[in-house]
Amino acid sequence: WVTALWAERISPKLILGVGFIAGLGVVMVVVSIFKRIKVEFPVEGKVLDKNSSPELWKELNRICEKVGTAPPDQVILGIDDNFFVTENPMTVNGEKVTGRTLFLSLALLKHINGTEAEAILVHEMAHFSGQDTLYSKKITPLLIRFSHNLDALQAGVLTLPVFFFMNAFRAMFELSLSRMSRSREFRADRIAAETASPIGVAQGLLRTTAYSGFRNQVQNELFKGEEALKAANISDQIEEGFPAYAVAFGGKGDVKALENSHPFDSHPPLVQRLEALGIPCEREYIDEMLKTQGDGKWYDCIDEAWEMEREQWDELEERFREMHEQSLPYRFLPETEEELAVVVKAFPEVRIEGKESWFAVNHEGVQFNGWEVPVKFSEFTEVGVNDGVLTVTHKREGKKKNLSVKLKTFGKGEQQGIINAINHYYGRYQNAVAYQKQKKAAAGVIAE
Repeated sequence: WVTALWAERISPKLILGVGFIAGLGVVMVVVSIFKRIKVEFPVEGKVLDKNSSPELWKELNRICEKVGTAPPDQVILGIDDNFFVTENPMTVNGEKVTGRTLFLSLALLKHINGTEAEAILVHEMAHFSGQDTLYSKKITPLLIRFSHNLDALQAGVLTLPVFFFMNAFRAMFELSLSRMSRSREFRADRIAAETASPIGVAQGLLRTTAYSGFRNQVQNELFKGEEALKAANISDQIEEGFPAYAVAFGGKGDVKALENSHPFDSHPPLVQRLEALGIPCEREYIDEMLKTQGDGKWYDCIDEAWEMEREQWDELEERFREMHEQSLPYRFLPETEEELAVVVKAFPEVRIEGKESWFAVNHEGVQFNGWEVPVKFSEFTEVGVNDGVLTVTHKREGKKKNLSVKLKTFGKGEQQGIINAINHYYGRYQNAVAYQKQKKAAAGVIAE
């Protein structure tokens, strides 16, 4: 029927051909369905030895007894801006970790007081008692497999109708999962409020949300800087500025819509969680709850907490500094000697020699020995390769002109080298143009 509709004739060969394609699509889907899915989440931190930090384990066991659940199999100490529990397999520094895992943020524990930390940990242990983590462990591989199946359906032309239907189903399923996830969060909050205190839960939510916001602000401001960083002192800036930021947190206009970050589940907006605790999400209440600084009580329960935290911050800040430095050449249309040095260091001139010709690319544009003058990227209107001929269309003094290079005058490796160099260097130029436009637009908004 399909071949008759498309080709308007009956052809056994065509029917067999379409049947083969359809069969191939089915095989792709079946292979995807039965393909083994590896579920393993990387996390940065250090697994806490059960023989160390006895005071911490003692307090965790006490909380677990109150909640009515077994303690975690392991605790991971990191500097991410959240706390979470999971039963999904994880990798920490290349080593696989399985079982019930509690992630504690050293960076956060330092800034919250004992009652807030206890409320947060009761909340996390409540996820264990409600088997929320077991549910996530079972559903996560299914969701990953579903995604693989969707990819296979999308790749097969004849399976596209099924793909669109299943994609719509996935969207509805995600809504259901989100609703269930939020219901589990409200349950954990309620248990934390009953076991610890509603104020402790509210303060913990507010202070962790404020910390996450301030940390993002510090990192964004640092990354915006247009000079190479000698050191990315993220942790020092947080230490110095967070107390004042927390006190003023209630005055932020978007506080009600904020959510706590989590690697596996979605959380209800802050306003809904506070109202469920019987606490209005209003500035005067928030200011009152955050007016005192955290005492770091639980941080002090961890042996060598400062050394572990400092080591992780050093690694993160060095990666941040390197990423920032790598981004700088993509921002500049050099106007100063300093900017020019940054760009030229990352994008030095590339000269490719052919049999009887040469081609050069630098941060400004391209040059071929058969052209009278170089062509700047700012003059480009179009560039492409067709039948072995590289054509550059540029506009100069209001007039368009085509210049070409016969790539066959170069070896195969050199031909690909020319194309790669143009893509790389012209891509940098386009990124810099877009960045400068965005920067000027942002400056205009601030000025207004």
